[in-house]
Amino acid sequence: MSIDTKTPIKVQIVDPHQIALWGMKQLISSNAKYSVCATSTNVKEAIASALASEPDVIVLEPDLDGEDGIELITTLLQKTNAKIIIFTGNNKPNLHDQAVVKGARGVITKNESNDILLKAIEKIHLGELWINRNATSRILMQIAEANAPKVLSNEQKKLGTLSTKEEKVTRAIQMHSEKTLKEIASTLNISEHTLRNHLASIYSKLDLRNRLELYVFCGKYQKTNDPSVHPRRRSTDG
Repeated sequence: MSIDTKTPIKVQIVDPHQIALWGMKQLISSNAKYSVCATSTNVKEAIASALASEPDVIVLEPDLDGEDGIELITTLLQKTNAKIIIFTGNNKPNLHDQAVVKGARGVITKNESNDILLKAIEKIHLGELWINRNATSRILMQIAEANAPKVLSNEQKKLGTLSTKEEKVTRAIQMHSEKTLKEIASTLNISEHTLRNHLASIYSKLDLRNRLELYVFCGKYQKTNDPSVHPRRRSTDG
């Protein structure tokens, strides 16, 4: 997409402090390249103003007096076409990295010069990033670690040796701990004899001795993405 360099860049400023808003508005509006289209002090205002004014760039202070400006990045990117730059008094690298991972195109701290902020807005509007080398290295490392293969425990490796049918048996044993093997076999549409054969194989693969040990083992290591089908072990479990 081509960028119209003649039309002023529409900037929205989000900061909880009125004096800071006023100062940034005066600075940005003093240059003909930019136009402040909206100012906001909280999450609700920021979203409403962004939808109404359609800014090109949003300058966001993530510390919004108790509200989470980092999560606001995701919402603004979903609802608008604006590019986001973080402008903050917080010098903690972790916060800066979180913002970029969420989708911010750059980070400026409030001890930078006025010219730096204006230059960053322009560069980000043109599609560039405004991130220092140290931050880039940290963020790339985080992404690499997040995508790295997870190390499986010995217990998880053992569970991985179960066949699809055997896994169904282990989950049925958990879900129907109060039932007899004959009743559990019925829920699986197999005979009790077949169920006992599956259990013998499962005990061998998981190095267990009986149904109670299987129940405890799978309850600890065999997780499910659906809490409604994960057994409750105590009356106090949520």
